[in-house]
Amino acid sequence: MRFHWGIALILIMGTTSCASRKKTVQPPQPQAFEWLTANMDIQAEGDGLTYDDLSGQVRMRRDSLLWLSVTATMGVEVVRAKVSTDSVWIINRLEKTYLAEPLDSLSLQLGLPLGLPWAQSLLFDNNEGFSPVENQTVQLKSHAFGDYSAKIRYKNIKLNEKTTFPLKITDKMERIRIKQK
Repeated sequence: MRFHWGIALILIMGTTSCASRKKTVQPPQPQAFEWLTANMDIQAEGDGLTYDDLSGQVRMRRDSLLWLSVTATMGVEVVRAKVSTDSVWIINRLEKTYLAEPLDSLSLQLGLPLGLPWAQSLLFDNNEGFSPVENQTVQLKSHAFGDYSAKIRYKNIKLNEKTTFPLKITDKMERIRIKQK
């Protein structure tokens, strides 16, 4: 299975009625957060291929750092990414390649408004910095990704528990550079 970079760049209360004693449960509402950890079920498409068996994990410190890990069937990690306020690192484990670039340089080369706020709003489908809610599905489709799209369903969401952001690049991997459009 070949994993494409485009897919890599590429988720309270009840009320009481006056007429009856039944409780109506409102769905959970998104919350602002400092730290977030969540699991993801991912369906992705691109270059005529469909990937239905992907899962992943997202870890984030709001407005500071975003970390993603995507795994395929049998728990094999396919790609890992880390985005800070000024840099991006992406490891493609299947092709044994990695990308490590300043965000402003990569944004200029790709002609996209890349940045941590953009990535966070894209992943959670909001610009307000709210977390996804349990079982929320987010559709990632943007002209920036061409024919690539993904659908992410979030689960096991934990808010405001500090976490780590591991990213290890080995000397057995080849560094790639994105060519300017």
